[in-house]
Amino acid sequence: MAQGDPSSGPLHLPYMRPAPHCRTFNSTAVNKVISDLTSRMKDADLARLFENTFPNTLDTTISWFNDDLTFVVTGDIPAEWLRDSSNQFKVYMPLLGRDEPLQKLSRGVINLQARYITQYPYCNAFQPPPESGMTPQCCSGDTGASISPPDDPKVVWTCGYELDSLMSFLQLSREYYRYSKDKSIFSFDNGKWIQALEAIFTVIDEQATPTFDSNGDIISYYNISGPNQQYMRNRGRGPPKKNIGLVGTTYRPSDDVVIFPYNIPHQAMLVVELRELANLLNTVNIRTDLAAKATEQADMVEAALWKWGVVHTAQWGQVFVYEVDGYGSIVIQDDANVPSLISLPYLGFINNTNDIYQNTRRMLLNPEGNPYYGVGPVIKGVGGQHIDEAHVWPMGLISEVITGSDDQDILEKLEFLKNTTTGLGLIHESVNTHNINDFTRNWFAWANSYFGEAILYLAENKPHLLFSDGKPYKLSELSL
Repeated sequence: MAQGDPSSGPLHLPYMRPAPHCRTFNSTAVNKVISDLTSRMKDADLARLFENTFPNTLDTTISWFNDDLTFVVTGDIPAEWLRDSSNQFKVYMPLLGRDEPLQKLSRGVINLQARYITQYPYCNAFQPPPESGMTPQCCSGDTGASISPPDDPKVVWTCGYELDSLMSFLQLSREYYRYSKDKSIFSFDNGKWIQALEAIFTVIDEQATPTFDSNGDIISYYNISGPNQQYMRNRGRGPPKKNIGLVGTTYRPSDDVVIFPYNIPHQAMLVVELRELANLLNTVNIRTDLAAKATEQADMVEAALWKWGVVHTAQWGQVFVYEVDGYGSIVIQDDANVPSLISLPYLGFINNTNDIYQNTRRMLLNPEGNPYYGVGPVIKGVGGQHIDEAHVWPMGLISEVITGSDDQDILEKLEFLKNTTTGLGLIHESVNTHNINDFTRNWFAWANSYFGEAILYLAENKPHLLFSDGKPYKLSELSL
């Protein structure tokens, strides 16, 4: 609930941080960044939105932690998603060298994720660990006997297989080491982190396998057919796929089931993260055999991505497609959740000046090219089928900000983001294009962290958009 005075801008956005004694974690470095930026920002409403969003994960979602483990929820759902928790924390990684308690808390996130992955590498969301003393709550219903391989509802919240969840673990791990140089994550709990890597490579190998073997028999390593997943085709196995060098997934980062199993943004993220993993393993000189395997897999997937994930269109030229199956079927659209096609430069896969990316961007940010691009008087941008075609996701606009080059376009997106919090001063999951009061999720920590990340990106790379003096603000120069 609102605390303190509203912002001095025309929106009068409330101050939404809990009182210090009510926060789930306090960070000296995070508070200093907030003070540094908001004292300089020329837009008072934008400053308040950053002030509310950047610390939201630490303020509100750290349900439990000890010296070794950290359980972080998504916000209004009392479970930990691998993908969400990684993205919630990623924005804090540059601060680790200046905030030892924050480094310890972040290490606990990775340690717990490693445990979850070694237990259930095909699952995406989890219950609190036994050490917390917290009672597991009711979950999605898509667990236990409805999953193959089966899971334990006391450990698993949902078992929707998402390739990006595993890649997010790798991403957070390498960013953690980059800024902390702390090797303890690699050896904690008898090497759970290395065991998690081995489990990830097993999943990759299995999901690069075609649906049919040479005799026409079906190969299936994972299926889900629970009461909330009746739309999964082929008895929970999902759509068939050919062996073309890509790696299948069952769910998109929006938690929606795929139309075709090879999601191209997932492949791009895999290429980047496996190459980064190889660099990490070689740098710390552990499991160089896995480093070689990561490089080989990344090379194979990237070659297949360019072969199967790019098509020529009459209106837009060569573009990236969203999903393929290897049989010639494609999906042309985007989804606001990251990884997405719009976010390819943010993922590190490609530069935003690349011709094919620019063609794709023009197509996807146009209702004539993307069936899930919503336009209305309230907001316009990319949405997805998770809610419906009438709802735009602010997260998609944040991706446009981070990957954009046109100043006026970025400012327009920031206006949409400011004006669609419905007076809350935090980022919603989705907002109806024609009705500002029709929104989903008023407590969605990933979206808040991502907005904070976008503001920090602009502060360093396009400071004239935020500050009257136009001087950049760099986390690497933070002084406590």
